[in-house]
Amino acid sequence: MSDTKLRNTGVKIKLAKEFCGFTGTDKVFRAIFAEREKADGQYHRTYSGADVRFARAKLMKTTVDAIERRDGELPPIINCRMSKGGTGKTTVAGNLAATLAAMSFKVLAIDADAQSSLSGLYGIDWATEDITHIGELMQTNLDPKQRASMPALLDRAVWNIYPEHQLDLIASDITLADADSWLMGTVNREASFDRLLKDNKAFFSQYDVIIIDSAPGSTILTNTFMYSSKLILAVVWLDGQSIKALEVLSSNINELNQAFGEGGLRLDIHIIANGLQQDRLPSMNALSKLAAEYPTQLNDTVIPHSVSFMRQMDLFDPANSGPVLEREPNSVSARAIIDIAKSLVRLYDIKLGNDATGKASKSVKRERVAA
Repeated sequence: MSDTKLRNTGVKIKLAKEFCGFTGTDKVFRAIFAEREKADGQYHRTYSGADVRFARAKLMKTTVDAIERRDGELPPIINCRMSKGGTGKTTVAGNLAATLAAMSFKVLAIDADAQSSLSGLYGIDWATEDITHIGELMQTNLDPKQRASMPALLDRAVWNIYPEHQLDLIASDITLADADSWLMGTVNREASFDRLLKDNKAFFSQYDVIIIDSAPGSTILTNTFMYSSKLILAVVWLDGQSIKALEVLSSNINELNQAFGEGGLRLDIHIIANGLQQDRLPSMNALSKLAAEYPTQLNDTVIPHSVSFMRQMDLFDPANSGPVLEREPNSVSARAIIDIAKSLVRLYDIKLGNDATGKASKSVKRERVAA
């Protein structure tokens, strides 16, 4: 495990109850944690993702240990992509990772962009830290002579962001830009990331979902992540250039489907509209165009243009940077991300640990509603 950047964050009881799907009183909700508080000696004023996971397990009349994933199927992959920069892709990826973790899901975030913006959002400075990035993991895994070192290398690559591994991160640095060079000479190069996942299933299957912040543009490296995905999450800023870039991404997806369709690849796209300014006609027109051209692929929640996202990065103390759910949990920006996260739980079929039947999300008592 890399030198940890553990962030002791949590949400207040209103959000914690919402994330659990709990409709009872605050008093009854707090009672769920009586034994846990007795053990750690702390009164819960805020609730971490691990606390919410504990509460959900209690409501399911089981234990956290019983629902932990163990060498099971690989989790769903949310691959955040766009063919140009500046659309808010990293902001969405980072905030979704934090929100899903707060909702009790165990999340592995992968910074797959050499610009390392996702790493920076969680306070990791690639220029001063010792980073083992996803490119190094893929390259090592492809070498039979080094494959035995993978467990130790994976452990070194992971940064524990939230307590009890609710959110882990594989960070990035500028050397990830070299990945296309060695991938060029790799046999079946598009499957390189897929092979990393499958060869190290015991590691990756610990998580309920994997979120990838892919680099803008179309490269061999970005194609490897797309090859392992089923549904690309495209983040589109509401302007003309971004909508044109979405057409390029759609074309890239079609090319991959044609090239690998016989092998079972059936990539599709889901769209997050970002940066809505209701008082700006171009922004509203861009949203109308998206809704007209992608009626079944556009998420119902539109992210508003907000200074909350601009305040995520602390220029004077980068270690203090963090997603809006940490810094401004009551903002309209945080609410938009929460609503999108809920929709993606259903869309990507994200399950809580070993809850293979989905029963945990069904309303079976007055105290529980769909999570």
